[in-house]
Amino acid sequence: MSTPTVEPHDIAAKAFWAQHPDARDEAFARIRAERPVFWSGPAESDLLPPEENVHGFWSLTKYADIQAASRNPKVFSSAMGITMEDFSPEMTEIAQSFIAMDAPRHTQLRGITMDAFKPGNMRKLEGWVREHARDLIDEMAHLGSGDFVDLVAEPMPGRIFGSFFGLHEGDQHEATIRAAQDLLSWNDPVVTGGVEPLEHFVNCVMTLRLTAADLAEERRESPGDDLMSWLVQAEFEGEKMTDDEIGAFFVLLAVAANDTTRHASAGMLYAFTRFQDQRRLLCEDVPGRVEDAVEEVIRWVSPLIHMRRTALSDFEVRGQQIRRGDKVVLWYCSSNRDEEYWGNPFDFDIFRSPNRHQGFGGGGPHYCLGAAVARTTLKSLMSEIFTRIPDIEAPDPDFLVANFINGIRSLPAEWTPEER
Repeated sequence: MSTPTVEPHDIAAKAFWAQHPDARDEAFARIRAERPVFWSGPAESDLLPPEENVHGFWSLTKYADIQAASRNPKVFSSAMGITMEDFSPEMTEIAQSFIAMDAPRHTQLRGITMDAFKPGNMRKLEGWVREHARDLIDEMAHLGSGDFVDLVAEPMPGRIFGSFFGLHEGDQHEATIRAAQDLLSWNDPVVTGGVEPLEHFVNCVMTLRLTAADLAEERRESPGDDLMSWLVQAEFEGEKMTDDEIGAFFVLLAVAANDTTRHASAGMLYAFTRFQDQRRLLCEDVPGRVEDAVEEVIRWVSPLIHMRRTALSDFEVRGQQIRRGDKVVLWYCSSNRDEEYWGNPFDFDIFRSPNRHQGFGGGGPHYCLGAAVARTTLKSLMSEIFTRIPDIEAPDPDFLVANFINGIRSLPAEWTPEER
């Protein structure tokens, strides 16, 4: 079958991602019904010059297709980039770590990081998360109003990340967290502030890598009780990470720990504002219902919009012939609304069961390493918020313009102040 030249909806265009998320959801619903596997021209991008931005891509929009591709790394490779928009090979290497690798190196590096994330260390991380959630709500509960992003959603992952890696308070902490939170927003002119998107991306990456280099050197000489100390000591099959690999992993984890968690937290409050019946159900029994609510928030928000693979051999999906070398984009924002898999997918339902969403990917070797910490963060925040300031309302989000992260830039909120 020849490559189609016309696509039903222009998801390659920046304008598509400037729409309200509801409009994008409606477009993806039409795509799933009319042409669930389809070809797009090159993504409209500021990361490569036009003469280099020449590769179109296939889109997979159905739950089953994304799951199958995710679990078939022999055909669907991560090594040539993991975003719809292309980066130069050099930027892929320094910014995306083993998330943009295949076996055997992916297996090796993931094994090293799993040594750092051993159960005892994970229990410490989860304890820090709960403490930060309690402290943040302590600081804002008496105010009665404010921007939830500024007060909670943004500082929460920043504090967690700072604790995880033992960032020094002051300039290092501030610059590192800002770079982590802004790195994926290269399409948003409000965030880039007039700086060229590629320059913005490179500046953020280099800030993070410089911090990683300083911390790694320091922790080798004086280990502490933090993730960087565990990471420089971790090994798998007798091998440790190189300095470059630590730098790339630091960038990856900085973004994963900050950006996705920040936007999932803001999306959580917006969802419970929009769906008041679900708020009432949660507040009736927060301890008994919060874990199921976390899963539905992740499905509903889908903070990670997509991941990309590259075909290593010819492959057919729903009658469409994907050729060796073709880019293939896995749209999690669509699979988490797939009518064929989900009952009432556009309803926000904290009792949804089973809830095997693809918010952390479609499974396989690249399933999100930080899923447990993300769940703990959302659970801790929800528990504090809906037991202490349960009437908090945030109906008017200012959405981020981005095709990789489903985000909220600001979220004005009001609630009954907690007495001090």
